[in-house]
Amino acid sequence: MLQQYDFPIGLLPKGVTGYELDRDTGNFKAYFNGTCSFSLENSYQLRYRSTITGVLSKDRLKNLKGVSVKVLFFWIDIVEVVRNGDELQFSVGIASADFSIDNFEESPQCGCGFACQQLVSSAVPSHSSLHNQTVKTSSTMSPKETLLWLSLFLLVSFSTPSASVNDELTVYEVLEDYDFPVGILPKGALGYELDNSTGKFTVYLNGTCSFSIDSYKLKYKSTITGVITDDKISSLSGIKVKVLFLWLSIVKVIRDDDKLEFSVGIASADFPVSNFVESPTCGCGFDCVNGKGRKIKINNLVSSA
Repeated sequence: MLQQYDFPIGLLPKGVTGYELDRDTGNFKAYFNGTCSFSLENSYQLRYRSTITGVLSKDRLKNLKGVSVKVLFFWIDIVEVVRNGDELQFSVGIASADFSIDNFEESPQCGCGFACQQLVSSAVPSHSSLHNQTVKTSSTMSPKETLLWLSLFLLVSFSTPSASVNDELTVYEVLEDYDFPVGILPKGALGYELDNSTGKFTVYLNGTCSFSIDSYKLKYKSTITGVITDDKISSLSGIKVKVLFLWLSIVKVIRDDDKLEFSVGIASADFPVSNFVESPTCGCGFDCVNGKGRKIKINNLVSSA
């Protein structure tokens, strides 16, 4: 069925027990004898549910449900696959990655993936032999790396913005008025605007502000906008987190008791409020004095897809 629509068989693992296809609409279902999962390079894990659904047309598979990748502690759904010549584009919603179709000539096997015969079979190219792999958002990684963590991972960031105010209060005091800690905004805000009736706000920094914390990099634009209410900042624009080679926009922050939940749309991460009791400094973050970074505690990572 996949080959009839110009897709390679390696998009699905071995062991499909049956399928249904409406050739008029392209709606399909593929069935496995239970959940199918396997690891690649001992770092990433793919999971296929017992039933996979989507809409299939020539060179395009959309509305995909039932296929997830795990990186770090959370699962992210792959939602679309498009063939463009000799490349396949995989999308997790907010980002996509292109890979040579040659990487999908064979199907992996549930449980052991491509390592069933020997540690690494020829079906899985090494990093040095991968074909034409390009991540649309930046740099180059192996298909396994990008496809599996892509998305998301992004998500493993911790900083976010918010601000608003009265002319009498600083932007940091306004954050506290809305029950947020000052540390979700870096030091050095020049000013802000706040519509108290709608919660719409704009915060101004003296240029772009970026800094690293542990293995992640945060970037605040010179103007940050959003909507703030008690314990919630939504429609956030102007703050991004970089994980590996991918920049992701933080779009929402919610306070739930002693935790802050940061969302990048397809996934969210919870952190203790205590991580944000002080504001980082542009350029050096929390490492300005003695170069010793402050560790950020992570409570939980979840996919919202």
